This record gives sequence, C-alpha cells and structure tokens, in this order.
Amino acid sequence: MRLVIGQTGAPTAVVNRSVAGFLSRAAGHEVLLARGGPDALVRAALDPLPPGGMPADEVERGGSWLGGGRRATTPEDVDVIVSGLAERGVEGLCLIGGNGTMALLDAVARRAAERGLPLRTAGVPKTIDNDLDGVDHAPGYASAARYVSTVVQDIARDHRAMATIEPVRIVETMGRATGWLALAATLPVPGDDEHVVHRVHLPELGFDVEEFLADVAGLVAGRGRALVVVSEGTAADLTAAPVHAANHTTLLVGGVARRLAELVTTRLGLPARGEVLGVAQRCASHLVSASDAAEAVEVGRLAARTLLDRSAPTATMVGLQRRPGPGYRAHHPLVPLADVASRVRTVPERWRHRDPADLGDFHTWLAPLVTTPQAACTAATALEAI
Repeated sequence: MRLVIGQTGAPTAVVNRSVAGFLSRAAGHEVLLARGGPDALVRAALDPLPPGGMPADEVERGGSWLGGGRRATTPEDVDVIVSGLAERGVEGLCLIGGNGTMALLDAVARRAAERGLPLRTAGVPKTIDNDLDGVDHAPGYASAARYVSTVVQDIARDHRAMATIEPVRIVETMGRATGWLALAATLPVPGDDEHVVHRVHLPELGFDVEEFLADVAGLVAGRGRALVVVSEGTAADLTAAPVHAANHTTLLVGGVARRLAELVTTRLGLPARGEVLGVAQRCASHLVSASDAAEAVEVGRLAARTLLDRSAPTATMVGLQRRPGPGYRAHHPLVPLADVASRVRTVPERWRHRDPADLGDFHTWLAPLVTTPQAACTAATALEAI
C-alpha cells in the first residue's frame, strides 16, 4: 500500500516519536512524506522516504522531522489535495495534529468518498494545548506540562529569593483558548509549601483587571509576594495578538504577562516582572515525559496499523484514554474524525479555579503523566501492542 504521512501545526517534544511509530508499523509499504504541513499537501509535494528511513538521532529530538505549518484551507484546497493524492496512487493518508488538523483530514476523507476514491485516513493526536476531544490527554501535552511545572517550580524559588525588590512575578504559558498548560504550572512539589504558585488565570474563567489588581495587592500584603501564572489567551483584549483567531496563521509571541506586569507597576506601585516561557514549552527534549514518549510512539504505530487493515474503520483518529482501576495505563480506541474536527476541549468546570489550593484533583490527574517511570511506560506500551 502507498501511504502518506504529514504533520500540521507546531511541533511537540515527542512528535517525532509518533512518526517513528508510524514508520515502524508501515515497514514493507511505500511511505511518502508531506513535508511542511498543509502547504505540502496542496502542492502535492510528497517526498519518498529517504534510504535508511528516519534518522535515529531525530526520533528523540524536539522540533519536527516532517516540518509543520498552518494554512486556512478552503474547499478548493481540499479538492486539490484529494486530486493530488489520487494522481500519486495514494491509498492511505495519516496526519498528525490537533482539532484543526482533524478537521482538514475529515474534509479530505469526505471529499474522497464523494468522488468514489479508495482513500483511507487516520489521525494521530498531537497538541501541547490539550484542547483536543477524543483523548484524556494529547501526546505532547504531558511533556509540555512537565517542562512548565519544572521550570515554574524553579521560578518560584527564584522569586522567593528576590521578593524584596520584585514582589510580583507573572508567568505566561501557551494556551490560546484553554488553560491546560497554565494549570500544569501549579503542580506542587510534595512537602514544599513555600515555593508555590499563588494564582492561576485561565481563558475559561474570564478576566477582570480590577479584580486582578485587588487580588495581587492582597497577596503581596498578606504573603509578601505574588507569583501568578496566566495562559496566553487570558485577557486577550489587553494585547493586539489575535489569539482567538480560528486556524490562525499569524505569529503569536505572547505578551499578556508583560502587559499585566506594567499594570501592576503603574496602578499599584509594585515592581513586577512579566515572564513569557515561549516555545521551549513545546520543544524541550531534555524534559520529555516518559509516558508521553511511549504514548506518542504507540499512537503513530496504531495509525499505520489502522490504515493497513482494510477491515478497520477509516476516517478515524487514534484516541488515548485511561483504563479504569489502580495505577495508570492507557488504551487507544478509534474515534471518528467527525467527532473531534474543530472542537475545542476546554478545562472541565471542576478544575476551573484560580487558587491552586483548590486543584488537588487536577494535580492527582496530572501527576502520573509527568512522573511515570520509563519502565512502567514501556511495559504498558508492550501490553497494548499484544
């Protein structure tokens, strides 16, 4: 079978593992690479797999071996993509990405079916924002969460040391429409009650500048300092960044933390620093979560298996859910693309709190994703493969 694999959107620290998983299961079949995101599909720029396959040293690196990118695709684009795949004799298409990617893949699958073309499609979940339906958590999120929680714990220690001259510090995470990464920053170190985040602001909760300033003033008065985490989509009207644009193709560089720090200084007279964690959140390979690494390989492998098994459902995404019972183990049901395309999975109501002291249940949910030993993940993946 002739297959195509591509990735759209931004990289994650484990996305190359999903590619490696796909290629390992597709061994013996012809695989073409759509390098550069949706533009490559529209241009039918499909490269043959190089001799020797994917370089081994790329698998564990951040970034994306396939490249990425965004494009606001039109129905005409979709028709061009389907025609290009048909002309190359492609029988199976796998795309790695989030809800926008699954919407594109769903549109391609529908158009191919309308034209009577035998194209099988499978999606591989990938997003650090964790805003994808059909999964308990998306591959990429756990590693980003591990990075954010680790870095913010160190920022908290630094802030405590510098509180006399810098009483307010505001740290900005990625997350345009949802606060999953901002919540991850609140994961505490067991037994350490001094180096904690005091507040977290999520897009799901809305934002009031006056309430924010009053809260910061109260924290400084009562604790001597205020360490606040904000998602980049919080208080979006304070910046010019189009963080809520659908399928955005505009570069976003953050900035709400710095704007809020300016307000704290000018309105409250308190020295404040705004920190933007930046792209390291999505590509820091030195803090990859062990469970994330294993699950990224597995979803890629299962996507290839789904394409190659003509009796399996098509137009699906490989899901990722927790098995019930003690301990942490995942399983991977197939989810119809139509059920996840363009849908945003927001933080559940029970976890929408600004005070991290109220987030114990979320911390229990998150902890195994960022701390699971490698051996346990390897064993779980091996069992899934049987």
